[in-house]
Amino acid sequence: MADVTLDVWQFVRLMVGMEETLSSHGGGRGSALKTLYDKWEDVWVDLDAKLVDLGKSDMDAFANLMMEQEVVLEDVTAGERALMVQELEKVLRQIKARLAKTDDPGDVEDLSYERDELTLVIRSLSKQKG
Repeated sequence: MADVTLDVWQFVRLMVGMEETLSSHGGGRGSALKTLYDKWEDVWVDLDAKLVDLGKSDMDAFANLMMEQEVVLEDVTAGERALMVQELEKVLRQIKARLAKTDDPGDVEDLSYERDELTLVIRSLSKQKG
């Protein structure tokens, strides 16, 4: 087991992706993914509420939290890292699909950044041992 550190935006992408997968599979009761989601649900709910509040009142603080802050996930097993990789690869495919359809320079820049950063996270998670 090892700790995994993600930027807040990466954690947001991961948790939203997990929610989408679980909802498309009837909630995933008893599944390893549901267990993992439940493990981080308290952190996710608190963070999401904070982001919603800041999004309404302080965009600078919102941007700072999303892009400059990190979430440390403690005692992540090899199996949990494998699930994280699986979910982040789905997010990466969605980003690439959006990139292929957009001509907006701002979207291209933002999505390219996310694609590149998530690719690095996936590589890092895949290489970790223990």
